[in-house]
Amino acid sequence: MIQKIRYVWHVIAKLFSFALFGSFSLLVAVFGFPIMHVFAGFSEKRFKTIARKLNHLFFIIYIKIISFIGCIRVSVENKEALANLRSKVVIANHPSILDVVILFSLVPNADCIVKGDLVKNKFVSLIIRNLYIPNNIPFDDQLELAKKSMEEGNNLIIFPEGTRSKPNEPWEFKKGAARFALYSKNDIVPVFFGGNEKIGIRKHDKILQYHPTERYQYNLKVLDPISVKEFEDVPMTKSAIVLTKKMKDILEAELPNK
Repeated sequence: MIQKIRYVWHVIAKLFSFALFGSFSLLVAVFGFPIMHVFAGFSEKRFKTIARKLNHLFFIIYIKIISFIGCIRVSVENKEALANLRSKVVIANHPSILDVVILFSLVPNADCIVKGDLVKNKFVSLIIRNLYIPNNIPFDDQLELAKKSMEEGNNLIIFPEGTRSKPNEPWEFKKGAARFALYSKNDIVPVFFGGNEKIGIRKHDKILQYHPTERYQYNLKVLDPISVKEFEDVPMTKSAIVLTKKMKDILEAELPNK
């Protein structure tokens, strides 16, 4: 009986977390952005700097709230490596819908490649159009925008799988993350997401599902940077393949059964 009560509470906590995120995102976009534009003197560059800092603060607070209500636990090994990160490509495996939120709470000055379909989402469309790079524009444009963003000191968050992992299936890494790093000549910082199974927030899970016995546990490990210097004189086509395999091998080595 107690276990059933805990399960119901966890589902309610998850639904509340989703509602909180959507509501706050809408409020920021509708009311916060105009105020930020005024404080930035209508300078697009200053506006983005202010907005990224406030977004980072929001994600920190958001993670603290959903941790407090018993939805998740987060531990980070080598967390200090992310504190002053600048102009890096941050990659990670992607087991759940909360991964990007957690990374945004840890990585300052974060930019991101996001699904173009999210531009149609009324809760986050204004935020995405103002701050991040949608993946439904030409890839060459994505490369240029990402390079420019990292030249300004921002860090590009990207999941090489392109979408959440399918439970109990091998990871499939696309070459996009490698191409962003190679094109911009910025090193890669891999972050491994471990912990318990993310039932209810994985790909294709139902909204009322949750881990049957406990809250979501996120054990993150910030790994050593991957230098792109060795690929300077290698054609992009070949170097992207080799670098993608290297990223996948490094992250897969952290899996418990390896």
